[in-house]
Amino acid sequence: MYKKIFSVSLASLMLFSGSTFAFNIEDGSVEHLKSDKSSKINLVKVTPAGNVIQKENHVIVNFAQNFNSKYYKTGDYVQFNFDESLQTEEGTLVIPCGSTLIAKITEICPPKWFSRNAKVYMEFTHILLPDGTNLPVSLQMANKEYFQEGAKETAGKIAGYTLSIGAVGSGLGAAIGVAAGHTITGLIIGGSIGGGVGLVTGVVSPGLHYKARKGEKVILKLNDKLNVPAQ
Repeated sequence: MYKKIFSVSLASLMLFSGSTFAFNIEDGSVEHLKSDKSSKINLVKVTPAGNVIQKENHVIVNFAQNFNSKYYKTGDYVQFNFDESLQTEEGTLVIPCGSTLIAKITEICPPKWFSRNAKVYMEFTHILLPDGTNLPVSLQMANKEYFQEGAKETAGKIAGYTLSIGAVGSGLGAAIGVAAGHTITGLIIGGSIGGGVGLVTGVVSPGLHYKARKGEKVILKLNDKLNVPAQ
């Protein structure tokens, strides 16, 4: 099944006693986080007690399992992994490979008619380090508020309807039209009557559930600074 059974219970994730930490930020140096090019901030304060990733830094994680919104509901938890260590350009390890990010699904808007795809909203709550340290965190998706299939996937779905009725030209037209944000273009480009029926059927039908493959990358942005104890 699509859901992953976590080895760490939800109860242990919520118990901060003994697993969370607090330290006073002492004088330290400023280093630069290795991140994706879209991040406007890449500063990390490095201190003897730990490191502080500054607000608005980007963090890249990966889906820990295949995900399909059809099989999830509000309140379910989703696991993401750090498949690569998060470190600074200067060589300081900040978050080790093998760490886990836990997210809670706060809302799922199911697919709707006229090809409106499902939306999945998540709250990213905790990072669990390999040594068991539990870090409360405030993160959001870097570019939008929810997970949703894009124009390319929607175009493929509509093209599938069109091709199944027997009009290659209209199928391609539908794909071009949806990808450009103007589905009517597909009807104009496609020539045959059968393809037109397929196109309309595809457009009017319900949208897609959100799917992600295990290992698929997600870029997140810190809403607040993150204190990480020295490893």
